[in-house]
Amino acid sequence: MKRFGVAAISTLVLSSAFANLVGAQAGDIKVIINGVTQQYTQSPVVSQNTTLVPLRGVFESLGAKVDWDSKAKKVTASKNDDTLTLNVGSKLAYKNSNPVQLDAATQIQKGQVLVPLRFVSQSLGAKVNWDQATRTVTISNQANGSTTDDQTSSLSSKPLTAPVTKVTYDTYYNDSLTYNDAVKLAVADSTSVKTASTNIDQAGKIMKEAGKNIDFVPAEAGDEGQDKAFKGYAQTNLNYEAAKKNLDMTKEGIEYNVKDLYNKLLQKQNAVKLAALNIEDAERKLKVAQIKRDNQMSSDYEVTQATNQLTQNQAALEKAKKDLDSAYVSLNQVIGYKPEQRYELKDKPVYSEFKDNVETKVSQVLTSSTAIWLSEQKVDLAELSLKLYNFSTPGNTPYEAEQLNVEKAQYATEGTKRQLEEAVRTIYNNIKALESQYSQIQAGLVSARSAADMAKKQFDVGLATELQVYEANLKVTTAEQQAEDIVTNIDTLKLAFDKPWAMQGSSGASAQ
Repeated sequence: MKRFGVAAISTLVLSSAFANLVGAQAGDIKVIINGVTQQYTQSPVVSQNTTLVPLRGVFESLGAKVDWDSKAKKVTASKNDDTLTLNVGSKLAYKNSNPVQLDAATQIQKGQVLVPLRFVSQSLGAKVNWDQATRTVTISNQANGSTTDDQTSSLSSKPLTAPVTKVTYDTYYNDSLTYNDAVKLAVADSTSVKTASTNIDQAGKIMKEAGKNIDFVPAEAGDEGQDKAFKGYAQTNLNYEAAKKNLDMTKEGIEYNVKDLYNKLLQKQNAVKLAALNIEDAERKLKVAQIKRDNQMSSDYEVTQATNQLTQNQAALEKAKKDLDSAYVSLNQVIGYKPEQRYELKDKPVYSEFKDNVETKVSQVLTSSTAIWLSEQKVDLAELSLKLYNFSTPGNTPYEAEQLNVEKAQYATEGTKRQLEEAVRTIYNNIKALESQYSQIQAGLVSARSAADMAKKQFDVGLATELQVYEANLKVTTAEQQAEDIVTNIDTLKLAFDKPWAMQGSSGASAQ
């Protein structure tokens, strides 16, 4: 009796004739393709009495391959022997070079190309239905024109194709952006860089004038006048060199800040993709709970729990989308783009074992750090003031106080060295800890992929359900994206390890 119950559930789960169990909120438009509710960054919209749907998500779910030409703003979709082309903003499309008049012009919203719903049936021959009452679009392209309503209670004798965790979150980008280009844009847009460059010019002019004073010290001024002129020149020379170093530090701070924001944006994109997959997982579980209850194999409590989980996952997706938008805005602000501008990130970090020696790096940082150089120059200047101290000049700072200035400068230099050394060691340990996590995830991925492969094989012979296959694939996808997030964190830390002082300068640089 139990075996019959399990078989009945498998039959019902494998069929795709399930009604939508969760009502859409007022104003939302839901898209169901072959029985699976879709998730898009840009929801379908109604414009001039015409329903517009995201082209890529819909067409790829129906088996078409989609390409985007950002320069020409042209979409090309192909399936079997059919090729479709559309231009953004046009009411005319082409199917195998034959013109097709659209109900409304194509448009881009939130980085996705939207097309009239009727074009789906015109171009791919899919069955499309619009339910005004529930604001639901139902699309099916199942073989022989059958729809989900035709399959209710029996398994086909033909093996089914195992479902995969397909991410419907996808975006048409107006542009693409590499990390190096982002750095160039940020440097060009930074008022801190412009100010630092101006400071160099200013300090250079002051130093040149101070040099003249050394050449033209009146003879009656005596040694005291010469010492004062020389000390003034030494100070202006230090200011000039410090201004040049400050420009370098500003640029390095921007470089690190862009790296941090660029990688965080990659992570937020991953979060949206994973949240969309979790919604589909929750929907599948809800369907199973509904079926079990209808077959008196569970209570309403299980359905309620599954519904609550779906609601939570939907809220998580909305939060992930908002976080993604915020990540775009943060990077856009630094590189001078408009807040709403969206683009494809071209550089994704690749894992490689971190082999730098921490002791070697500490030595390198202590000898090459701009911050330490500045501190050491201040020590030299304080010592110069002490050497040139004139005891006969009335009103001078006490000699003992000048000695203390040297000590204070030395303490400051020692403190800077300690801070940078500690930063290097901390960053190194953090990288190694992340590498350990990455190795653990990779080991788990081997088992997860093996389990997913076994679930697919069992599904092909009728021994596993769609839900079991989907969940096995979801575990693989989740682990893969966790690994990607760790790699991006390591990538950011590697830059910090190379120039730890850049982290300190990045906050000030990014604020400009």
